[in-house]
Formats: sequence, structure tokens, C-alpha cells
Amino acid sequence: MHMGKAFILLILGAVILAAGIWYAAAVGYAVMAIVAALIIALGGGIIVWGISVALDIHSPTSRKL
Repeated sequence: MHMGKAFILLILGAVILAAGIWYAAAVGYAVMAIVAALIIALGGGIIVWGISVALDIHSPTSRKL
């Protein structure tokens, strides 16, 4: 179940990242490009979150403390 959460986060982050890149290409050099950059950052952050969940499932840090 937990690895499914990591996979869902990776897919969701990739979709949001791709949408942000598509939106940035659509608005060009405008003020709305700031919003597109925030969407891209959100997608990248969710991808990193998914990777961290997968790595924590693989080697739980709570057992090592």
C-alpha cells in the first residue's frame, strides 16, 4: 500500500510538472510565467516527496534512530 502512495505521488508530480511546463510555454514572457514557475516547482516538489516516501519504505529511518 505504501509503495502505491509513492507511485501515485510520482505520477501526480510528473503530471503537474508537465502541465506547468506546458503553461509556461503558452504564456511566454509574461507576468503569468511566475504562476507557471510555481506550478513547475509544485510538481517537482511532489516528485521529490514521492521519492522520499519510496526510500523511507525501502529503508525506514525510524527503525535506525
